[in-house]
Amino acid sequence: MSVLSIAIKTGLLTSNVRNLSRGIADIGTAGKLGVMTSSLQEFLNGRANISMASKLGLMTSDLQLLLNTIGRQGAIGLIFGLLMKR
Repeated sequence: MSVLSIAIKTGLLTSNVRNLSRGIADIGTAGKLGVMTSSLQEFLNGRANISMASKLGLMTSDLQLLLNTIGRQGAIGLIFGLLMKR
């Protein structure tokens, strides 16, 4: 899938898609998810937080276990999946 097609499906700018694919949170992506940029960046860095746990319908401890299992690339993919579902 191209960056442009992902941007169209998610409603993000292509720059947001590129940033997210590198594990960098920005205000556009965080805004689409309804979380603060810092919460999204913590998540992408492998640290669970209440904001992201709530978005995923998980307890923070369960989200941390998930992040430990899927790693950084998995976290990025999870965010893309959430955005495409919207």
